Amino acid sequence: SDPESAGDVTYTLESGSLPSGLSGTSESSGFRIAGTPSVPGSDTTSTFTIRAKDAASNTSDRQFTITITAPVYQTFTSSGTFSVPSGVSSVDVLVVAGGGGGGYEGGGGGAGGLIFRPGFTVTPGGTVSVTVGDGGAGSPGPGGQSNLGSNGQDSVFGTLTAKGGGYGGTKNHPNSTTGRHGNSGGSGGGTGRDMTSPGGGAEQPSQPGESGNYGFGNPGGRATGSSTHSGGGGGGAGAAGQDSVAPDTGSYPGSGSKGGVGKAYTIADGTTSVYYAGGGGAGSFYSSEIPGGQGGGGSGGTPGYSNPDAVTGYGGENGTANRGGGGGASGNSGAQSTAGTGGKGIVIVRWT
Repeated sequence: SDPESAGDVTYTLESGSLPSGLSGTSESSGFRIAGTPSVPGSDTTSTFTIRAKDAASNTSDRQFTITITAPVYQTFTSSGTFSVPSGVSSVDVLVVAGGGGGGYEGGGGGAGGLIFRPGFTVTPGGTVSVTVGDGGAGSPGPGGQSNLGSNGQDSVFGTLTAKGGGYGGTKNHPNSTTGRHGNSGGSGGGTGRDMTSPGGGAEQPSQPGESGNYGFGNPGGRATGSSTHSGGGGGGAGAAGQDSVAPDTGSYPGSGSKGGVGKAYTIADGTTSVYYAGGGGAGSFYSSEIPGGQGGGGSGGTPGYSNPDAVTGYGGENGTANRGGGGGASGNSGAQSTAGTGGKGIVIVRWT
């Protein structure tokens, strides 16, 4: 206080610095610090000195410190319970469901539905139930065209539910509606080989939040004609599964049939970007495997007549565990091979 100046005091940052993301201004009541601090990798303390100066140029200095606490996070790769720390009333949450299994000579499995929900309200000192969904099974060989895979299982954090990914369609399944087409799920599975109908639909609810939505899923791809000889790619959290197109001889069908890309987040440590929930690749009719989407989607298998390895050649690749990727479909003439399983889901919680 300075009675002689009738409150005519200005305030300046004399030495040191404020935490990154914060700024200070002189006001009649004091030095106001405002803004949103940058997220540090570890607890960071900034030391600085504020000077008060009156109209007669009298001064008084005082040193302050502000510590910005690094976020704390907990990862669930199996079901359990989150114990909310005392004093924490909101958390950022990533919920990824299990991916769908791939199809026989068919479509890639759809990725598990994905939810990224910043600022989710929790009760300090309370608990939140956590469920982590497993990936779905791929279509089995022999006889795979008559046996479907399965959808991935849901992952849940409190009231947030990420839907399991849809399984990929198979070639020549007796039920042309439910068997040959990709099944609906968080992201949809791709259609079976030569199927021109749309792939499985996306069932993950989109709700207001990050960039307009915080739930993400996309439909599976399809074949565009009877000569494409490849199914559609499984849908991913960031994009739909690609449609297959008529191929050039000796190669997989152009750029089509790939699994849809997932979405990337830095929720775990605040700096490292990781992709989750990529769709599975379709089974190939030619010699090159068809990639799954970035984010754990399994690649589709290659055909039996061009790759003698009945395990790594024909069969689809599994989706990556704890990324929620869709399983890759088995390749053409791969009757002895099983399509890839979907990747297990994950739940990550972060707070400050």
